[in-house]
Amino acid sequence: MNKLPTHTVFDLKELIAIKPGRIASRILSLPAPSPSISQEWVLYAMDREETISSETSPLTKLIHVLEGEVNMLVEQQACHLSAGASIIIPAGTWHEFAAPTGCKFLQISY
Repeated sequence: MNKLPTHTVFDLKELIAIKPGRIASRILSLPAPSPSISQEWVLYAMDREETISSETSPLTKLIHVLEGEVNMLVEQQACHLSAGASIIIPAGTWHEFAAPTGCKFLQISY
């Protein structure tokens, strides 16, 4: 896990790089708001034409695109997200990712 800097301005896009022919991820370490609340923040960088196959999660996910574009299939519904766009995927929902261009996004699971 990677601890985020405190008391310092940072840009999430700069914390991960797009690598040719790969999908990169970086788990970010944040202080938990309370011991009973579980969250996971993960940065992803996907090269163009990379995909993440269909999956579900026991947690709800917020996906926020930081750079580029992501095509998603959420419960068989096509969604296109460009930089600045977000989507919430409820727990137990089938979803998949495809990068038509290189992209970076933040996934917050809670």
